[in-house]
Amino acid sequence: MTSYVLLGTALLLALLSPWSGRRIRRHRAEQDRRTAAEHYRKQLLAATDHAITTAVRAQLAEPVTDLRIRPPMRVTIGDVIARARDDFALEVPKGHAAEMLRHRLEFRGHARWPDLITDAFDDEEDQTP
Repeated sequence: MTSYVLLGTALLLALLSPWSGRRIRRHRAEQDRRTAAEHYRKQLLAATDHAITTAVRAQLAEPVTDLRIRPPMRVTIGDVIARARDDFALEVPKGHAAEMLRHRLEFRGHARWPDLITDAFDDEEDQTP
């Protein structure tokens, strides 16, 4: 009797093995895709923050000749793309860089600065009807 149970269990496992193998491979592929997307997002976020920090430091390094005139802070989509390429060897589409730059400028409070010069918000204005 025990041998029939073992034989039946072995047969059931043999029948289910291809199905469960595909399911496991699909699950692992989905996990790999999510991990890669999160890694890409974190690298783009770091590159954007580095570009903004570089722009802020450049603005603060400008000599002050007139207290009424403050030098503008310049950060562009190209700065983000270049920083991602240089720091992480990451090729970033212009749309992703613009979206992340807008997000980080707003998050860090720079989006409302009157002396901010950026092209991150140009695409957003063009898309609004």
